Formats: sequence, C-alpha cells, structure tokens
Amino acid sequence: MSIPRHRFSIKPATLLLISLATGAIGGCAAGVAQAPFPARPDTVLPGDLLGSFDGQVLDAASGKPIPGAIVQASWGFETGRGLTAPAGGSVTTVATDNDGRYVVERLSDLPTSRARVASVTLVVYERGYVAYRSDRVFDNAAGGSRVRTDFAQHNNLVKLDRWTGALSHVKHVRFVGGSGTLKRALGSEVVEASLELTSGGPQKGATTAPVAETPGAPTLDATPLLSVDELRAVTGYGGQLTVDKLADLPTTPSYDSRHFKAVGKPETFDAALRVWKLAPADAEKRYDKMLAEIPHAEKKDEVADRSLRGYDGRIVAIAALDRARGVVIELTCGLDQCRDADQAAALLRRVMARADRLGQATAAPLEEGKPKEEAPKPEPSKPEPPPEEEKPFQLKQPELKR
Repeated sequence: MSIPRHRFSIKPATLLLISLATGAIGGCAAGVAQAPFPARPDTVLPGDLLGSFDGQVLDAASGKPIPGAIVQASWGFETGRGLTAPAGGSVTTVATDNDGRYVVERLSDLPTSRARVASVTLVVYERGYVAYRSDRVFDNAAGGSRVRTDFAQHNNLVKLDRWTGALSHVKHVRFVGGSGTLKRALGSEVVEASLELTSGGPQKGATTAPVAETPGAPTLDATPLLSVDELRAVTGYGGQLTVDKLADLPTTPSYDSRHFKAVGKPETFDAALRVWKLAPADAEKRYDKMLAEIPHAEKKDEVADRSLRGYDGRIVAIAALDRARGVVIELTCGLDQCRDADQAAALLRRVMARADRLGQATAAPLEEGKPKEEAPKPEPSKPEPPPEEEKPFQLKQPELKR
C-alpha cells in the first residue's frame, strides 16, 4: 500500500515572513523580546524594547520640573534559545530640558541576526535625589531595591525624592550602576560611599559632637558667602548655573550648604560649599574629622588658621578652619569649573574672608507694622574693606601663584 503524496506550495510573501522569524535570511533584523512594560500609562498594550522613550522628571515634594537630570538607556543583547548568553549591548544618554522632559531615540545600533534585544533599562539620576530605574525601585531596607511596576514607554512620569542622611550611598551607587556620563556624575557619591564603608554606616547628621540648639531657632544662612556671579568672576565659567542646597545633611542653626550646579553637565562642572558655625572646640573637632575622611587629604595651612587639600578623581576639596569664629568651610569644585586646586584654594580664601557675614535665615516673617523700639532690628555689620589685592573674588593679576 502506498501513501499518497500531497503537493503544496508556499507563497513568496509567506516564505519571507518565516525567514524573518527564524533569522534564515542573511543580514535580517535582530529579534526583539516582548517588553515587560506598557506603551503608555493608560494602556495594557505592551511597549517596544527598541524605543523611543519619553517622559518628564519632577521633584516629588514640590512637583517642579528638574532640568539637566541625566537619563541613560541601556539595552542588553543575548544569543541562544533556552540556554542564553550575553551578547553585548548599547547605551544612550540624554539630559532633561528646562521643563524636565526627556526623549530617548529609538535604538539604531541593532545586534547581528544571531542575537536579539533582550532588555532595556532607563536610569534617571540627579545629584541630591534618589535615582529612578525603569525596572527597580530603590529601597534602603529591602536589600537595596524592589521590582518597579509603574514604568511606561511614553508619557512616563518620574518623581524623584530628595536624598536624606539616613540612606546608604553604598546601596545607592550599586543600585544606579551605569557608565560614561552617568558613571562620572556618580563620582562624589562614590566618595560618600567609601566614607560610609570606613565609618560603619550612613551619616545621619553632623559628624562631630552634638551641638545644643534651641528648638525653633533660625537656621544658618550661607548665602552671603558666594553668589553665582562671583563664582563666574573667579572661574570664568559661562554656562548656566542653578543654586540649591546639598542633600546629604539638613540645614540647621549650625550648618548650611550651597550647591552651584552646571545645568546639563556632569558634576565636574559643579562647585559646592559646606559651612559649619560651631563652638570653637566643636569646630576644631569638625575640621579634624574632615582631615581624616576627605580622600587624599593633605595639610596645607594656607587658608585661615588651618586648611587642607584633597581630591577624588577630577573633583578637588579645600577645607579651612577659623578658630576665633568657630567657622569651618569645605569647598568642593570640579576641574571643569575650577581649573586646578590653586584656584579652588584662592576661591576658599575669599569665601573665608566673608565669614563675618554668615547670618541666620528668618524663622518667620515679621508682622506688619513698625518694630518695637525696645528691640530694634540690628544693622548688618559692615567690615572695613580689605586691601585692594585681597578683595574677595578679585583674582590677582596676571595669575594665581602656584
């Protein structure tokens, strides 16, 4: 008994579809895994791993846009079926615009036909905030992270929480990961992480002995020490700068900070001041602790009563102590803002010359009407101007002494 043979044919279009699915045609597009996230927040339709991606980055507390935040997309490729193996990847980095919006273009650097696009991860990072990842949520308690379920390919809303001193820089650096621009932006956090490892845990406040502070007392205000225009006059930087407070320690009656952030640039373009006004003995202890903790710290004693220089990569640190006033100031400056440590030291020297101008922010607005005569508001002190060559923020000509 013979089995009849059935003839059949495959149309060219069908053959092309089968070939694309199996990778049988040389030079065909690589395979793409199904995205684990939706195309938009308001749909269950799956997104596309290849992109594009867009959204907006906001401050979680104020709801204001965050310009200049780094957004990095990392694609992972793999080979094999069932038993897979990594096969490289691709990275694209952009920055948010003035409205906090970002757009990551569709992946064009596709793998070969033998590999497929297996995953994509977006990381949003801004110094002073807890970073955002499209696949994980930072959790300081739960081993560093947990699964994220609210990411969308388009119209994605990113709300960044402010960093607090109780969080772990070690866990955060591990959580962020990244490469290139993102890795460089993490530079100062790597320093904080190393200090955390040597000190046995996150710093949850001032690192010196506690200072007795009156409840409700007005906080320290370091604003008079340095302005954006004065920083530009010294360093010659022409880009856009924003001013905010550093997030590693809260502002108190004895501590304040100023962060001069270069918009859309890595942290090597930034400068920052950390300012303490303490009892003389506490100020001495604060300075000694900085001398022990700042990477590559070296005694210089070139500013005020005591001073030091340190560095980490392309970020320099200069700190000084004024015993009589109980003032300790640390200046950190990236080498794309300050040209070298000598210029940073000159800048701190001029900042320290204004230590008498340290004031306190008003705790509450004054009531309308004339102030009481028995308690008039004191006039701000007006110290005599220093000699011409020592005026704050006026560099000596033709160049700083090296």
